[in-house]
Amino acid sequence: MFHVNIRYTAEPNLIILIMMLVQIEVRLEKSEKRMAEMKQSSKMGFMFFIASILSVLAFPCNPLIMSKILELNNIKELEYVGWIFWMVGMVSVILFYYCIYYRKERVLVDSAIYAIVRHPMYLGWTLALFVATIFLYQHWLFVITGFSGIASVYLISREEESRNIEKFGDDYKRYMQKVPGMNLLLGIIRLLRRKWKKVNH
Repeated sequence: MFHVNIRYTAEPNLIILIMMLVQIEVRLEKSEKRMAEMKQSSKMGFMFFIASILSVLAFPCNPLIMSKILELNNIKELEYVGWIFWMVGMVSVILFYYCIYYRKERVLVDSAIYAIVRHPMYLGWTLALFVATIFLYQHWLFVITGFSGIASVYLISREEESRNIEKFGDDYKRYMQKVPGMNLLLGIIRLLRRKWKKVNH
């Protein structure tokens, strides 16, 4: 009975060990692919790193403010402007996730939010964090953080453009001529013009 019990418990353990080894191998393969991708785009990875650090500083629930390390004398009207930017930015991010993850679009998308701007994710990131923080936290530190973050996201979007041109070719170049990168107002004006032309032709 003793030997039977050992055999009975050993078999499931062996199966678990094999499953763990398979998982480790899969994870190693994934990590190797990620490393290769990072080597190909170390510049973009570095910019993402900088932008992520700045995002923590610009987050609406800022630890420096919550812990009262920094004291603010905000103008209330400007705070409201900040929350408007935050809401517009979050809507842009939500629409991005809807197109890419919910609808699972894997081709060049030029409809919905992508008919207005080419980079709704980066637009939302910029507005909800870096632009909003300048108005929500009226302090010189957050002005520097905000503008640095805006510059970082802009550089990331430029790098993304190069990748998309390589991936989609002339179709993306034509799309670039039609739809602005992150200029929301210009994108809305161009969209309305296109719709107006369709109606009148």
